[in-house]
Amino acid sequence: MVVNNTILYALLGLIYLAKNTKRSVKIGEIAKAEKISVSFLQKVFQALSRGKIVKASFGPNGGFVLARPAGKITLYQVIKVMKPEEDRTAKALMCEVCRHRDGKLLVHFMMHLRDDFLQYLKSVNLENLVAHPLIKHK
Repeated sequence: MVVNNTILYALLGLIYLAKNTKRSVKIGEIAKAEKISVSFLQKVFQALSRGKIVKASFGPNGGFVLARPAGKITLYQVIKVMKPEEDRTAKALMCEVCRHRDGKLLVHFMMHLRDDFLQYLKSVNLENLVAHPLIKHK
């Protein structure tokens, strides 16, 4: 599972929302605070909205809020929403590696590594990230 810039920007936006739970937050505010392109962040938040990670509201006081409490949104869920085809790509690559002489050993090792990584991603939620001492609060 590869964590790319789109996923990192999604997480930055979600952390911002998790720190501002009392109100709807506009994309422009997040983009300015995190120094991310508004148009790029709009696409990211469209995917997060389709994946039911955030909820959008419209009108003068509109914006985005988390769809559920920060403690209920894991890194794994965010990655699955932002990169749903990742599992198919990984499985195809593993099948290709198995054809080689020592491929099964490598696949066995990589599957354990992948499982450990997935368990970690499932154990960390937005609330954990916001509570981390490296996170800056206003």
